[in-house]
Amino acid sequence: MWKDPSLVPEQSVLGALLSGGAEAFDQAAGLISAGSFAHPLHKGIWTAVEALVLAGQDIDPVIVLQGLQGKVDEAYAFDLPNYLNNLASSFASVRRVAHHAQIVANLHKLRLVSEAYDKLGDLLRDKALSAEEITGRAVSMFEEIVDDRTTSEAKSVGDLALPFLNELEDLMAGKTELARETGIPGLDYILAGGTFDGQLIIIAARPSVGKSSFAQQIAQNQAERGHPAAFLGMEMHERELMRRGVSNLGRVPLRLLKTGKLSDEDLGLVPDAIERMRNLPLYLEFCPGVNLAEISAKIRKLVRKHKVKLVVIDYLQLMAATDERKDRRVQLEEITRNLKRLAGQLGITIALLSQLNRDVEKRSNPKPIMADLKECGAIEEDADVILVLWDHKKGGIDEPSIKGLGAIKGRDVGQSDMALHFDGKYQRWSESTESLTSNTNTSQRTHKRYPDEF
Repeated sequence: MWKDPSLVPEQSVLGALLSGGAEAFDQAAGLISAGSFAHPLHKGIWTAVEALVLAGQDIDPVIVLQGLQGKVDEAYAFDLPNYLNNLASSFASVRRVAHHAQIVANLHKLRLVSEAYDKLGDLLRDKALSAEEITGRAVSMFEEIVDDRTTSEAKSVGDLALPFLNELEDLMAGKTELARETGIPGLDYILAGGTFDGQLIIIAARPSVGKSSFAQQIAQNQAERGHPAAFLGMEMHERELMRRGVSNLGRVPLRLLKTGKLSDEDLGLVPDAIERMRNLPLYLEFCPGVNLAEISAKIRKLVRKHKVKLVVIDYLQLMAATDERKDRRVQLEEITRNLKRLAGQLGITIALLSQLNRDVEKRSNPKPIMADLKECGAIEEDADVILVLWDHKKGGIDEPSIKGLGAIKGRDVGQSDMALHFDGKYQRWSESTESLTSNTNTSQRTHKRYPDEF
């Protein structure tokens, strides 16, 4: 091991740590960790030094040796004292430790690339996987390798002050925008301006309350404002989504678009609505049964080809993870964590729809709470914002409804609850002046599902 040239960078870093102590460790720790070392003994030495630094203790070969007792393979233990002394005396350049740590980090990434290549070979031999699934998994593997979070450094508030002031001045002058408006002023207030890059927003409700329609309205509103948006549906075909969009923009009753029994007046509204839809940077796709790798590949393509800034996914419980052998709860946690990471990597907002469990229907207060999120406790951890919808006042087949909307999680959120006006006849959502404090208990009513809903 001592004469193995491939291990020299690792030995150089550890030698600097043994002689330079905490000062050398601080320079290397921003670049590498125990997992960056190829040799198991070197992983153990790094871990022992790290523990001493965190405890504020001195570092030298004797103290590190004590920390390694019983924690290394017997094959290395017999000559460990000499090895540590040789490291400290032969590789003691504290001045070069950052440079050598960068070499260790790069070699580690090359090993990860090699491992990913081997895994890709396994995927290619799996005849049960489609080309899209294999491509999606391969991209995810390689993205994780290059997604390096350890190389950034803290900046002083002095360095940050001028860029902050310039950004604020541009924001006030209308030269730039941090958030993209949803088209519903009250919701923009709740979201502190609208949707932001890197956000994972959860929109949750019981079936038939209208979360899909609500999310499609937001996507359409942002597209009308020039922000490309996409709706990936796992239940509804593009034709159904298009039908709802035409109903919304043209004020043509949705039921008549489904039956084709349009009056001359209604029929005359359709061409203009279609023309408005045609000019929108709004992309619809029906993708039933997709898994995490496939949906991630679709999102990357939408960003690359159409520069979308909002992607709606309808909905979480219909998605599959990359490994369907795992427990379902674990699969859903994998989905939410990876979608949050993807939103950050691509600089977009992902709005992920989710079902709520039936417990909300058993309470007198119809507003959902965090515990109502179905099957997936990771939603609470991974989401930046969680919005819930509920029925406040239910209208008839051609009558509008009042829905409640609440933010049950979110950074910098404003007023947490608001009322929404939902005209199911045209699938239109807008802000309502209705008070949500009235004693209306829709959860106890017998609910008839109308064809306008979803």
